[in-house]
Amino acid sequence: MAAVFFIAAIALSGVLPLWLDEVIQLRETRGTTPAQLMSSLPGQPGAAPFGYLTQQALMRTTGYSVRWARFPSAVFVAGAVLLVTLIGAELGLSTPWLAGLLFALLPLTLRYACESRVYSQALFFATLSTYLFSWIIKNPTWLAGALYCLALTGAVYTQPYALFVAPAHLVWAITGRNYKASACSIASAAVSVAAFLPWYLWSKTNWSSGISGAGVRFVFSAKTPLMLFREVAGAGYWGSGVLLILCAIAVARKTPRAGFLLLLIGIPVVLALAADAMFGYFVATRQILWVLPAIAVLAAQGVARNHRVGLPLSALLAALCLWQSFRYFTAPRENWQVAADALSAEVRRGACMVVVPREQAYSYQFFRPELADAGCPARLTVVAFTPYATDIQRQAAIAALMAEGYRKQSGYEAGKSEIALFAR
Repeated sequence: MAAVFFIAAIALSGVLPLWLDEVIQLRETRGTTPAQLMSSLPGQPGAAPFGYLTQQALMRTTGYSVRWARFPSAVFVAGAVLLVTLIGAELGLSTPWLAGLLFALLPLTLRYACESRVYSQALFFATLSTYLFSWIIKNPTWLAGALYCLALTGAVYTQPYALFVAPAHLVWAITGRNYKASACSIASAAVSVAAFLPWYLWSKTNWSSGISGAGVRFVFSAKTPLMLFREVAGAGYWGSGVLLILCAIAVARKTPRAGFLLLLIGIPVVLALAADAMFGYFVATRQILWVLPAIAVLAAQGVARNHRVGLPLSALLAALCLWQSFRYFTAPRENWQVAADALSAEVRRGACMVVVPREQAYSYQFFRPELADAGCPARLTVVAFTPYATDIQRQAAIAALMAEGYRKQSGYEAGKSEIALFAR
């Protein structure tokens, strides 16, 4: 099942063009040395080096292409599919393959398997830590503890929020009065945090300034829980609703260790929101991606506990997930390559280039490096309004050009970017 998922992810990895966050990551990993990467990476808020280094190492060996850039994501999520199945078996699920299948079908699982981002690697290590913790619960040996510590360290050094599965493990060990497992969990998490501390202390100032410079802020309202519910699996309200019913069946039937899975769902969400509030960062579903394995296993337990209701619901869930994935991979997307090609054509005709907002100019220069030399002023100016430009930024840029004597000649859309030509 993991192999089939991997093949599907590789096949789909070339379907969509790179989006902004992928370009940001590839700007750090493509054509750079590890030393350059480690030096510049703290400028990305919340960034940790392990996932970037993995991608960089692969592309230094294979060369750059969109598929190679996304290859590690497919590998790590396929590994997570296997681990979810193994976790289901460890937790006594009679049909553990169903947990892996439900996890593989979730649209958010497939999406991150086809993106060149670090979250798939963090998901793998977070899931691996849960699997290793199930060993510790049964037999808390030093070997299991060491492997568990390495998995947690891999998680936090890939994406810091992935470490939030560890408190859920600890709470379960303590409430179960498994003091050996509790001590092992505390020691492993402490070593992982200590190992991450140097990177955090070195990066935190740049992280704070990066958050301020990006103009984002923490906002929590009545809509936030609804947003997380809708997007947590990528299946919309209907898909999340079906998952909720299946999970509720598992809890109502007093499934063994359902409480452990609920901790793995609830604690990372609460801690992610608390961390966002502390750092002033915006809430995003990718910050709680590691709850998906627990959701899949708990839903599979619901199916196992009540086949009469669970099987039709799981079939409905599969249909909803496939439909949402189809919509995601066929919907129009931002295409920086197409926009960069259009801008390059205008620059070759003698136009200078202005990007709004200007800090996203590198997203075009990534595909067309010569655009970095398209200096102003000139008689003709081509303005690229990125898909992320606000109305205020648009109005300010146009007002500045008009104050310099420019008048708009024409405009068109290219890859979701608005291209406007001004002359004076």
